[in-house]
Amino acid sequence: MRVASLSPAVTEIFFSLGLQKRIVCTDQFSDFPEEAKKLPHLRDHQKISVEELLQQKPELVFTSTVIQEGLSKKLKAADVSCIHLDPRTVHAIYESIRQIGMLLRADRAAEKLVLSMQQGFNAVKKKSALLPSRPRVYVEEWPAIADAQSGRLRPPMVSGNWVPEVVRIAGCDPFPIAAGALSRAVTLEEVLAFDPDMIVISWCGAGAIADPSLLTGREGWGDLRAVQERHVRVLDDSLLNRPGPRLVDGAQRIYAWAFEMLH
Repeated sequence: MRVASLSPAVTEIFFSLGLQKRIVCTDQFSDFPEEAKKLPHLRDHQKISVEELLQQKPELVFTSTVIQEGLSKKLKAADVSCIHLDPRTVHAIYESIRQIGMLLRADRAAEKLVLSMQQGFNAVKKKSALLPSRPRVYVEEWPAIADAQSGRLRPPMVSGNWVPEVVRIAGCDPFPIAAGALSRAVTLEEVLAFDPDMIVISWCGAGAIADPSLLTGREGWGDLRAVQERHVRVLDDSLLNRPGPRLVDGAQRIYAWAFEMLH
C-alpha cells in the first residue's frame, strides 16, 4: 500500500515499524530519522495542496493532531482516503500505533513498539521515584508572539495533551492542566501562582535552538523563581510535541534535568 504520511509523528512511527518503504511522500516537518529527509516533502503543513498530494498517488493518507483536523476534512471532501489520528494521552498514542499496525498489517510490530515505549517509560519512572522531591515544571509549547493583523502580543501557551503525563513520568509535577486537555493560553499571573521550580521551553518548530531570552526577557517573567535561579531549559520540541516513540527520550531528558537540579 502506498502511503502519504503528513505528520512527523506518523512518519517516525512508520520508520519504527519498519514500514518506511510504504511512504511515497511526507509533510515538510518529517525530518526524523535521517532517512526521512530523503522522501518527497509537501509544503504547508496545515494546507497541503490536494493536487500535489494526488500526484504522488497515495492509496492511504495519514494526518495527525488537532492542527491538521481541517486538512483531514478537506482531503475527505475531495474523496481522498484519509486516516486522522488525534491522540491526546499516552494511552491514546499507543492505540494510534496499534491502529497503524492493523491498517498496514503490521500488528506484531506495533505491539512490539508499544511494549518498547512502555518499558522505556517504566525505566524512567523507576529512577524518578527516587528523586528527593517532585519539582514543579512549567512546559511552554508556544511563545508569546505578535498577532500578524493587530500587532498585539498573543499570550504564550502551556503544553497540554500528553505532556503533563510525560512530566509526571519524569518525576515532576506539571502545570495544572489535565492530561488530554489541549494546550492553552496562559497568563504570567497563573505561572507566578504555580511558582515552577523549572521551566522547559519546547516551542513548536524551534527544535533545540529556541532562544530562552524570548521567555526570560518578557515583562514580569524575570520575577519567576525558576528564571532567577536559572532553571530554564530548552528541549527539542520533536521529543515532546510529537505523539510517537521519542516521547520516552523527552521524559528521560526532563528527569535528568530534575535530578541535576535537586542534587
